Amino acid sequence: MRDQLLRFMRDYPEAKEQSFANNLFGIFVRTEIPEAIYETDLVNRQKYLITASVGAGNWAMIPWICVFDKSITTSATKGIYIVYLLSKDSKRLYLTFNQGCTDIRSQHTKKETIQIMHQKAKEIRSFISDHGFISDCNIDLGDHLTDLGEMYREGIIFYKQYNINSLPEEDVLRDNLSRMIDIYQNYVQSEKQKGQTGIHTITGDETEMKTAEKLNVIKAYISGKGFSYDGQLIENFYLSLKSKPFVILAGTSGTGKTRLVRLFAEAIGAQYHQVAVRPDWSDSTDLFGHTDLNGTFVPGCVLEFLVEAQRNPDHPYILCLDEMNLARVEYYLSDFLSVIETREFQGEKIKTDPLVPATIYGKDTAAQKKYGEVFFPENLYVVGTVNMDETTFPFSRKVLDRANTIEFNYVSLVPDFSGTVTGTPLLERNAFLKTEYLMLAQCPEDAQEDARGYCLTLEKINRILQTANAHVGYRVRDEICFYLLNNRNAHLMSDDAAMDHEIMQKILPRIQGSGASIKDMLCRLFREILAGDYDRQAGDAAGMEKRIKENGSVRYPKSAEKVMFMVRRFEEDGFTSYWL
Repeated sequence: MRDQLLRFMRDYPEAKEQSFANNLFGIFVRTEIPEAIYETDLVNRQKYLITASVGAGNWAMIPWICVFDKSITTSATKGIYIVYLLSKDSKRLYLTFNQGCTDIRSQHTKKETIQIMHQKAKEIRSFISDHGFISDCNIDLGDHLTDLGEMYREGIIFYKQYNINSLPEEDVLRDNLSRMIDIYQNYVQSEKQKGQTGIHTITGDETEMKTAEKLNVIKAYISGKGFSYDGQLIENFYLSLKSKPFVILAGTSGTGKTRLVRLFAEAIGAQYHQVAVRPDWSDSTDLFGHTDLNGTFVPGCVLEFLVEAQRNPDHPYILCLDEMNLARVEYYLSDFLSVIETREFQGEKIKTDPLVPATIYGKDTAAQKKYGEVFFPENLYVVGTVNMDETTFPFSRKVLDRANTIEFNYVSLVPDFSGTVTGTPLLERNAFLKTEYLMLAQCPEDAQEDARGYCLTLEKINRILQTANAHVGYRVRDEICFYLLNNRNAHLMSDDAAMDHEIMQKILPRIQGSGASIKDMLCRLFREILAGDYDRQAGDAAGMEKRIKENGSVRYPKSAEKVMFMVRRFEEDGFTSYWL
C-alpha cells in the first residue's frame, strides 16, 4: 500500500500536465490503489467499496481515495466515509473520516452547508473516540480551492497527515487505516442502534447497496473494460438470471454476447467457466461424464465446476455454454432441462433431484468418492450464447419455455477513447442472484395483487396466441411474473418496460410458421401491444410501421417493432419466426 500511495503523491503533478483521457496514471489510481488497499486484508470486499478519483473529464484539484461502508453510502456526495485527500501541491496526504456534502450543498447556501457539517462532526465526536487522530478541520489542502475542495476540508471529523518526504512505513500506514476503520465501525453500529445510517433509514435487510446501485457499479466496470451495451441490457440480464438460472443470449456474431457473460461474472466476483459446445454432442455425457470400456469414469467438461459450486453454496457460479446451438440443445442438455424444473425450497435452501446421479460412476468407487451425487446447485447460473444462422439448430419450445432469451444486435463501431477504466468489481454473495420465487402460489401477500395484475395482462395476450396454437402455459406465466416481481422489488424499470422485455423474451421467440392464422394472430397481438388500440389499419407491416411512428403511446415498443418485423418477413417469405 505504501508504494502505491507514494507514487500517488509523487507522480500526480506530472500526470496533470498530460492528457486526461485514458491516462495510465489515472488508470493506476482508479485500479491499482484500491486493489492494494483490499490486499491489506483490513478492508472486507463484501462490506466495503473502495473507489478512487482523479477527476471526471479533467484533472481534479484534490484527488481522493474513498472507503465506503456499503450500508452507509457508495458515493462521495453523501453519507460518512473514510477518504484519503491529496493536497493541491501533492506534498501532503490526509487520511480522514469525512462527510459527503454535495447533496446538502444542493439544498443550502455554502455558509449553511458548512454549519450543518460542523454540527454533524461535533455530534459524531461526542460519542466516537478519536483513536489518536486529530479532531478538527485545520488541514492544508492548498490555497484558492474550489467550493468542493473547501467542503472536503470543512467536513472532516478526524484525520491524520502524511508528508511526501516522510511517509510512514507500511506497518504504520496499515495501523492508521485499521484504527480509522474501527472508528467507522463504531459509527455504523451507533447509527444502526438509532435506526439510521447516514442519510437514510435502515429497514429490514437494507444493510448494503441497493440493487440499482450495484448494477451501476457493474455497468461502470463493464464499460471500463471497453464494452458498451445498449439501454437497460444489464438490468434485463440481471433480472433474467434472478428469475431463473437459465438465460440465452442471441444476436449477431461479434456483438459481445460471450464477453458480456464473462464481464458480468467478473463484475460481481463470481466464479466463471466457459465451455465451447461441439456439433457432435448428442447426450449429456460430454457435460457430466461417462465410464469407458475399462469401467473407469471419465469426467465431463462441467463436472468439476458443478462439484465446486455445490461445495461453496454462498458464492455465485456462472457457466457459459458458448455457441450452444451448434448441437441440439434439447439432446445434450436434456438432464439439465428436466432437473431445473424440480427446484423447490426446503427452508431457505433450494433443493433439486440429482443432476449427476451416483450410478453414473459405475464401479469406479474412486470417482464416486471424489465427485459424489451432484444436484443442481442453487448458486449455479447457466448462460448460453447463440447465433441463429444456417450452421446452427433452432430451439424447441421445451428449451424456450425454460429460459429468458435475450436478443441484442446493438453495435457501435465508433470507439470511445475518452472512457475511464474502473477495476474494482463487487464481491457479491449468491443472494444477489438467488431467486425469491419458485411457485407463483407461494408469493408473499404484499406481491399477490401485483402478480394478479400481471396475470390479467398475460391472459389477454394468451387468448390472442391461442388462435394460432401458440399460447403459453403455467411455467411461462410464472416466470414472467417472477421477472416482473423482481423488477418491482428492485425498482429498476417501469412495469410496462419489464413486460415489454418479457414479451420479447418469453412469448415472441415461440412464434413461427407459414399459415394465415400466424399472420392474423400477429396483427391482433400488435394491436394489443399498441395500448389496446384495435385500429384495423394495422393489418400489414407498412400499416404497423406507420402506426408506430404516429402513435406516441406504444405500451410495449420493443415488442411492437419485433412483431412488425415478423409480419414483414411473413409477407416477403410466406414464413416467419422471431429470429433474424
